[in-house]
Amino acid sequence: MLIKGKESAKWIETTIPLILNPGTTKQLYLQKAQAKILAFAKQLLPFKQHSASALHFHHLVYTKFKYLGIQSQVQEAVQRRVYAAKRAKTFAHLPMEFNFPRSGRLILSKRGNALVKLSPLKQRIAVPILMNGGWRRVEEHRKGGWEAHSCKVFKRKRIWVMHLIMRKALPLPQEVEGTIGVDIGRKIMAAITVNHPNFPFVEQYLGKDLAWKQHQFYNRRKTLQKYAAQGDRRARRALNRLRRKETTYVQTRCAQLAHEIVDLAVITRSAIVLENLTHLRRMWTKQAMKRKRGGKKTRRALNRWSYSLFHTTLTRVAQLHHVPVVFVRPQYTSQTCSQCGHRSKNSRTTRDLFRCVNCNFTVNADRNASRNLALLGQVVFGLPFFNAYRSFLPVPTERRILRSSVS
Repeated sequence: MLIKGKESAKWIETTIPLILNPGTTKQLYLQKAQAKILAFAKQLLPFKQHSASALHFHHLVYTKFKYLGIQSQVQEAVQRRVYAAKRAKTFAHLPMEFNFPRSGRLILSKRGNALVKLSPLKQRIAVPILMNGGWRRVEEHRKGGWEAHSCKVFKRKRIWVMHLIMRKALPLPQEVEGTIGVDIGRKIMAAITVNHPNFPFVEQYLGKDLAWKQHQFYNRRKTLQKYAAQGDRRARRALNRLRRKETTYVQTRCAQLAHEIVDLAVITRSAIVLENLTHLRRMWTKQAMKRKRGGKKTRRALNRWSYSLFHTTLTRVAQLHHVPVVFVRPQYTSQTCSQCGHRSKNSRTTRDLFRCVNCNFTVNADRNASRNLALLGQVVFGLPFFNAYRSFLPVPTERRILRSSVS
């Protein structure tokens, strides 16, 4: 996730899970602090109805609960979390958040053991960190210029876990010579097109196996749920294993696809152009899908679509490799012909086929959309206008059409 600092510098953040190994006394202290913070959050809930903004909510409750014994930074973090959960009526679990170096700090003991100093209450304690693969990742990130920014501590299945958030400043992106349009779809995760004067015919379909593999997981989960509903404990355990396996597979596959696209962008010195799909899930709510034939089955398939994870992963990997990423409006990218610029709903004959009603240009629908995205990127970056898929383009007309679609 990208953030902005005080001097408008861009940073990139990463989260590394670590396992804490506190003794008996420190476990009791952490449990006491967590119970106190949870009780404090429940006391804040009635005040949300009388606050008009987050700042008003802060002034309303900070002075009133100032002398509870909770560290001020931790108290402010709880206030922000309670105000953000506007529909919450109670809190069963609430992590403790610490900022470095105000209320937390990473240190090494004299023997070289990793410790984290935390102060949820007025007293600061040093909790040992299990030096496994997670800590090795922290050391590798430190060598690469990452800094510990904050952490979240919570208890999960009798184990104290810390999510360490590290951040790194981003240098200026590379110079752009071309664009890569990435059209994200449900059956084909990424259809990419490189529009570059020296690489005119680079077009690929990536991630065809992801939707098919998720459908396999769905069929297996449906079978296990029938046995679990009958009280089969082995089926319940198998469901938990299957859930973790599916999550790991989707995350790993999205990262692999993101690295493939970014490597191509680095080689061709191109920028990545994506569609802005922020509010896409609003299109397939239960009320909207009831009106369509086969809406329930379609909605289940769309809910398995991990476009948001792929967007986040691709943006993150691109920023790490200094590749610019731009988001454009998704309207009409699938209805506009990449050959002549004509826009019509009738050109989309099927889900996979695009046939222009004006020039009779026939191409795969995802490839046509990725070509349009690559052309939109030229307008955004102000590149010399060219189209690698046609020998001649009426430049003023095409620029006017494309500029109206750029967000």
